[in-house]
Amino acid sequence: MSLSIYNARLLDPATGLDEIGAIFIERGKIRDISKGKTDPHADAKASLDAGGLCLSPGLVDLRVKTGEPGFEQKETLATASRSAIAGGITSFVVMPDTRPVLDDVALIRFIAERAKASAAARIYPAGALTTGLNGEAMAEIGLMAEAGAIAFTNGDIPVANASLMKRAMAYAASLGATIISRPDERALSGSGVMNGGELAGRMGLSGMPVEAEWIGAMRDTALAEATGCTLILDQVSTSRTIAIAAGARSRGAKVFTTAAAHSFFFNERDVGDYLTYCKVNPPFRDEDTRQELIAALKRGEIDAVVSAHDPQPPEEKRLPFGEAAFGAAGLETVLAALLSLVHDGPLTLLEALAPVTCRPADMLGLPQGRLAKNTPADVILFDPGKPWLCEREHLRSRSTNSPFDGRRLQGRVLRTFVAGEEVFKHESVA
Repeated sequence: MSLSIYNARLLDPATGLDEIGAIFIERGKIRDISKGKTDPHADAKASLDAGGLCLSPGLVDLRVKTGEPGFEQKETLATASRSAIAGGITSFVVMPDTRPVLDDVALIRFIAERAKASAAARIYPAGALTTGLNGEAMAEIGLMAEAGAIAFTNGDIPVANASLMKRAMAYAASLGATIISRPDERALSGSGVMNGGELAGRMGLSGMPVEAEWIGAMRDTALAEATGCTLILDQVSTSRTIAIAAGARSRGAKVFTTAAAHSFFFNERDVGDYLTYCKVNPPFRDEDTRQELIAALKRGEIDAVVSAHDPQPPEEKRLPFGEAAFGAAGLETVLAALLSLVHDGPLTLLEALAPVTCRPADMLGLPQGRLAKNTPADVILFDPGKPWLCEREHLRSRSTNSPFDGRRLQGRVLRTFVAGEEVFKHESVA
């Protein structure tokens, strides 16, 4: 099957391409990119007039939680994939904090096989860094890497034992494996439920101080520097953390950073009247910190933006703020959150797309995330100006705990293709 998508605004952050043109897809790969072309390729068996819509690589998300196996009431691989492709995400990494934890070869293979059978998006399992994610003994990361684990992480709870973390990094470095670590010092942040500061004090809530993130980042980058391990600092929330990573990188360390899409949209005041859908970890910081994050993204200092999708059923969120679970559904709002920074002026379209396409793909050595010949034909068509109201009952995730609920957003994915096959078409498309 071959397909020509023409009369599209081609957007490729990897090359800086932003021009009307067409792509030719055959056998799951992009075979030709034609700038200025407003008619279909002559040898295509099927064609699609994009009508000037934006055509970009499908989004690549480095942090998604599901409940499979063990917590399927929260999310399955199939429902997460359904939500992802509606949001333009064609590839994503699943975290290992399931039940049982993804800490052995059989479970890594289970996720890979289950994803192929039930999901439309490409799904890559991350293996547990420690057995049971308990931070006490290193998991069999070598065997899991051979089985298909794309990276290793201890999830939301960082490894407290620095000696164990150093050994794990050294072993990962010998394998050429990547470690994803949340920069956090739990002795400071462990009991917190929102950003530490004056507002938390006024609300009578325990705060999560920014110093906890800085201390965690300093430790992990120092260990990465010492061992040569490739390290991704997961969901950074302050510009100082980014500066810590940049300092390590200037000394030759292979250190990258990610930030959650919602961190660019919300600040601590959005917690408002104890809104538990806005209870996330790391928390929404103050407005000055949010603006600093946006400036860092503009400068290209944040390597990837993630959905930080963490589905929680209503019974886990409809509790007093201090007792409610952390987490937010985010797969369908990543693009709109980034496009808000385009509409408001700080970013160009290419700058908004780079941290969710080519940059995360490059971090993990994936061939997708770009418009290039002979690369996977994972692409999306979207209208950057299309307005929509985010209503949780219309989200496709099994759990709909979105902080964007009730927000008016701009920018909608209309079609999603994976390996050249259309896997999503918005109901507004004829």
